[in-house]
Amino acid sequence: RARHKSDFSSIHRICANMIDRLKMSKKSAGFAAIAVLCVIQMINLEGFMDQTMPNAHTMKRMIYSKLFYEPKERLLVRKNKDGICEWAPPEKLNTTYTPPHTILVSYPGSGKRLGWRIIESLTGYVTGDDWDLSEEGYHVASIKTSYPHHEGVWKWGDDFYDAAIIFLLRNPRWAIPSYQTMRHELSYSKGWNESYVRRPNTYTTRPDIAEWINWRNRNYNSQVRRWGWMVDFYMNNGLRAYDSEGFPIIDFHCRPEKEIINSCRPKVIISFERLSSTNDLVGEVEAQKMATAMTDGRQEEMPIANEEDWRCAYDKVKERRSTEERWDNTARDGNGPAVSEKSLTINQLNNTKIELERLINVYTNATLGWDLDPLAQDLVPILVDYLIEVDNEMVEMGY
Repeated sequence: RARHKSDFSSIHRICANMIDRLKMSKKSAGFAAIAVLCVIQMINLEGFMDQTMPNAHTMKRMIYSKLFYEPKERLLVRKNKDGICEWAPPEKLNTTYTPPHTILVSYPGSGKRLGWRIIESLTGYVTGDDWDLSEEGYHVASIKTSYPHHEGVWKWGDDFYDAAIIFLLRNPRWAIPSYQTMRHELSYSKGWNESYVRRPNTYTTRPDIAEWINWRNRNYNSQVRRWGWMVDFYMNNGLRAYDSEGFPIIDFHCRPEKEIINSCRPKVIISFERLSSTNDLVGEVEAQKMATAMTDGRQEEMPIANEEDWRCAYDKVKERRSTEERWDNTARDGNGPAVSEKSLTINQLNNTKIELERLINVYTNATLGWDLDPLAQDLVPILVDYLIEVDNEMVEMGY
């Protein structure tokens, strides 16, 4: 009988190998018997309940997946016997399976929560996070991050070398106030431990206007530049800055010779405004763009719902808003001031306009070839929408 985690891991490996061999030999009786023996062994381990409970779930998932389905067939969105699409909770990956990866990136406050809910709905597997505040670890099919913003961190090493990056954009006019709301909910924490214990506060309330104005006047202009810098970072495959001689400085993780990730260029740019639109058809199209980017070039390996169910995956995520606490940022509605009450000064709006115009000018530059770049063609219309919204607000203020 195993008494330590290392012994349990050995049993895990032995069971996995035996199940694989029996599965290949198609001996169904022996196949089922060995699974039962593994379960019996697992539950009779002395001290198991005290030492290895997380691994019990891993073993259960491993045996179940080996017995009843291939990893790529594990779907979150299912149809019942009447052909009606149903939602089910996502699961952790078993330790024997590593599917193609997805990285969801955005400036903080840009709606990643809605984004990763949709990814989970499409794949059937839980999404991790860069700081591992979710405690899902880094053996996950997808991960969310705000890297290279200082609120993000690259802690998964080269485990996501094959990842498809989805870049989620939100108008900085609203992303930055949302970021401040999250900082408020975490009591402006300065480290992992502080953030971890305050997790239950997230997606619950918005700060009063006086607190917003105080934070806004100290941080907004620098944050709008950081928002634009993140766009440049991902559009230019990890560009951090230019040196004194005009040569690009590429982020360590994005350098090809480091072999940490295949590319820091996104597969697709998604508009949060469209994804969260009250017009479900608009949101469904954006969710389908996400799914297409995730499967691009790896349809056979990607665990994802059938294409005809992508719309359902999106719809079911939005339906959960009315039944689940802290499902996404709409859970804050009615708890504190409305989003629209977080005003900006004319100077702050103008700085937002300047940054948006800079980005539009860069990514329509024909001399640099951006006018023909597919990613830029996705980006620019989104930026133009943001600029129009900011311009309209400035007009309303008499500017």
